[in-house]
Amino acid sequence: MNLTGSRRSLASMAAGATVLGLGLLGPASPMASVGAASAAAGGDCVSAPANARQTGGGDGTDPNSVSAAETAAMERQLQAGIQDLPRHIRKQARALARGKHQPHLPKSIKVDTYVHVITKSDGTGGVTNAQIRDQIKVMNDGFAGKTSPTAADTPFKFVLKGVDRTRNDDWYEWGYPGDEEIPAEDTDDEEAKTALHQGGWGDLNLYVASLGSNLLGYANYPNEVELALDGVVLLNDSLPGGAAAPYNEGDTATHEVGHWLFLLHTFENGCAFPGDEVIDTAYQDDGDNIFECDEALDTCAQPGTDPVHNFMSYGDDPCLDEFTRGQSVRMTLAWLVFRANR
Repeated sequence: MNLTGSRRSLASMAAGATVLGLGLLGPASPMASVGAASAAAGGDCVSAPANARQTGGGDGTDPNSVSAAETAAMERQLQAGIQDLPRHIRKQARALARGKHQPHLPKSIKVDTYVHVITKSDGTGGVTNAQIRDQIKVMNDGFAGKTSPTAADTPFKFVLKGVDRTRNDDWYEWGYPGDEEIPAEDTDDEEAKTALHQGGWGDLNLYVASLGSNLLGYANYPNEVELALDGVVLLNDSLPGGAAAPYNEGDTATHEVGHWLFLLHTFENGCAFPGDEVIDTAYQDDGDNIFECDEALDTCAQPGTDPVHNFMSYGDDPCLDEFTRGQSVRMTLAWLVFRANR
């Protein structure tokens, strides 16, 4: 697997899963996958949560994507939640379906953020306070649309509310759900999170530890876990200045927080309808192309080249630099449904 570290200058399912009222679906053309990826990854590709980010490995195929049935269920839940929102928000959703914008969605959403740093028992393996501050800035710049001339801004602003440090050899070698080498009952996800989690559904908990198997981080979607397990887990070396180059500029956190706010990978469902459920991200095949930063890539027959610079793809940190307007809307609506006032 060849990974391209070039910077920008150098370079799903049955149609029954509907969010037509949101204006978020991709083009309604259930086309077959072009150059379809193999059914499972080969080589040393990690087996990890569907909402995870990994470095290149194997043939690049992601075996952990949300299935067509799971995508459909997620969209039904989101749409049902929107029907319970105030009338003016539902009106905004209908306007978006007609390609119109109405200024009723929140302009600013503050997200209190708690960082939990896990180190070895001798205190090694952690990250500095400066790295944590830089990480929050990277997230805020990405969600504010400051990282690319074509990036959309979002209403989300992350405010660091607390940092704690825990010395624990077991938790440091973080066992994640889906790790085939660790029994499910021995993963650290439940034990560590239950002990350290702070705040409610609207608060972001970041857990920083050592992860194996090329895993950079993972998150939960807001509709799939109990509150104590809610949050984002990050490889310590993926924070700004870490040793995981070219994945050490902090964009793993931006990617995973996108999942935390209900975004799918841009290559979800490959070239099959409805892709990632966002109308303004082009379809992207789920193959080794997802790691490449080549603006000429066009792996699906639908309009548009691959969204290689999108934060929800799998390129390296120098490549990823934007969300789209549709992704911003989806995250905002999901926030209102799953996290606000919950």
